[in-house]
Amino acid sequence: VNWKTVKVSKTNIDLARQATTCLVEKAPMLEEYFSIKFEKRQVQTVQKKAIRTLFLTGLPVLLDGHSPQPHALPIFLLRLATEVNWKEEQPCFEGICRELASFYAEAPSDNTAFLEMEQDASNNINGKGNMELVGEKAKRYIQHILFPGISFLLVPTKQNFSDGAMLKLANLTSLYKVFERC
Repeated sequence: VNWKTVKVSKTNIDLARQATTCLVEKAPMLEEYFSIKFEKRQVQTVQKKAIRTLFLTGLPVLLDGHSPQPHALPIFLLRLATEVNWKEEQPCFEGICRELASFYAEAPSDNTAFLEMEQDASNNINGKGNMELVGEKAKRYIQHILFPGISFLLVPTKQNFSDGAMLKLANLTSLYKVFERC
């Protein structure tokens, strides 16, 4: 893409300015409570014109070893500026948490598995005749990053169990008692 010839509509320019203004205004609060850091800098354009720009310089570490997908960053910043209710404290914090969760929720993709499926579906059939939908890289990520993080950090509420969102499969202390009898 030749960025010099890309035309941007006035509506998009206005939206970008409004979003940037909102994020500049909320930057101290975002940094203090959520470790989302912005920095204002002077940058020179090709025409030697100095313009002020806003750079994202920090994001929170929600799960050690997990980083959000870079391609989702523009929509995260736009939604952070436009979808959060900045007027009331509780809805504001909930909205920021919701946008962070959405941004971090996308697991890294292993596109090679999907490319192989398109090229030759028989290459991705396991020994049982089932098609592999998740590549080895994604399986390792889930096994070594997500599952340990969930087992250590997740504290389900009583409502999670009552509404069927979670199901208790076993209790470790009860299992020990069963095996002690054997």
